[in-house]
Amino acid sequence: MSSVRIVTRHEFRTAVTRLSYIITTAAVPVLVALAVAGFAIFTLVTRDDGDAEAAAGVERGAELTRLGYVDPTEAPSLFDGHHEQAGAVFVQVPSQEAGVAALTAAEIDALFVFAEDFVETGRVVRVRLAEDGGGLFGPEGPTYSSALRAFVLSNLFADEVPAPTVERLRLPYWLVTEEVGADGATDDGPGFDIGRAAFFAIAGVSLLVSVFFSSGYMLNALVEEKENRVMEVLLSSVKPEALLLGKFLGLGATGLLQMAAWLASVGIGALVLGLIVDIPADLLTVPGVGDIAIAAAYFLFGYALFASLMAAVGAISTSLREANQISALVIVPAFIPLWFNFILFNEPEGTLARVLSFIPFTAPVTGFIRLAIDAMGPLETVGALLVLAISAAGALWLAMRLFRAYLLMYGKRPTLKDMARNVVSG
Repeated sequence: MSSVRIVTRHEFRTAVTRLSYIITTAAVPVLVALAVAGFAIFTLVTRDDGDAEAAAGVERGAELTRLGYVDPTEAPSLFDGHHEQAGAVFVQVPSQEAGVAALTAAEIDALFVFAEDFVETGRVVRVRLAEDGGGLFGPEGPTYSSALRAFVLSNLFADEVPAPTVERLRLPYWLVTEEVGADGATDDGPGFDIGRAAFFAIAGVSLLVSVFFSSGYMLNALVEEKENRVMEVLLSSVKPEALLLGKFLGLGATGLLQMAAWLASVGIGALVLGLIVDIPADLLTVPGVGDIAIAAAYFLFGYALFASLMAAVGAISTSLREANQISALVIVPAFIPLWFNFILFNEPEGTLARVLSFIPFTAPVTGFIRLAIDAMGPLETVGALLVLAISAAGALWLAMRLFRAYLLMYGKRPTLKDMARNVVSG
């Protein structure tokens, strides 16, 4: 155990200080930070109605935003009522010149001039001050479009339709979807929790990237040490099992750290984004302990399976190029669920989805897809994880046998018959 601990510590320190690991680990937090910052800047530059008016209300002690308008339409005036709309109050000014003067004196926040033939053309001109910086590439600022729309609709139709119907002029409908069976009863099929779906989707992507980076480090390290004959020196002081297990644990810890950093950065980014714009509450909820435990289990068992197989490939390979070619046989099957994602999303409880959930190579990604849409029950989840755990243990046992038999063999790759004989005989 002392040897395993030393190797684990060494592999962990070596991996986390590797430039490629630092870049891949930092890439997601940096991208999330840039995305949030960019969205914040975009929102501040193009913020509309509600946000702008709320900010203006805070600055003015919760006063309504004052919007000036010029109404040259023939008597009777089209816009002589319903002045308070969407956090703003519309103030009529006699002419565009008077409106510009009020705009310059900051007595109003915006000025709109209705065309004389507004009924026929619907034309409205917004008059801006050139020094406000709203040129070709300057910020447009708040458009107050919701307030203007409500003001126009209220004045044109509020007196022509029943009061309860006025709101439907502004927002004609709010569409929701409900699924029912052939008998008309509400469908009790798989539900969809957007927050849970986002958590498992991010966890699945993190698993793929992190596991294959970590298992790739395992493969490269073994083959390079074998090619450089460093392995001979290591095995003179450390047993093969201790060396493999130490590498396995050390690189596994780096992968888990990497996935935790990615998930934490995305979570923090979502929370910060929630302070800028309205985000569905489901997206900002913290995943349950059960979901976190399932994601961690899939990661640990998935890593154990692929890293063990990568170690086996490294043990039997004679060069790094050969090892990378053989490793495709291990890596490619993990992406099979992505090829059938359309079927998995449409038939998450179908035969294909259930079969892929219990095949070790495809189980992690398939599990995350089905868990994201709540199409995997507790018993099925436990069964799939149990199969994956047994497969990972078997892969580790196989890797140790091949590790002991072929790690110091050079020049010729063993045949399948030779490997089977050595694995069975030990």
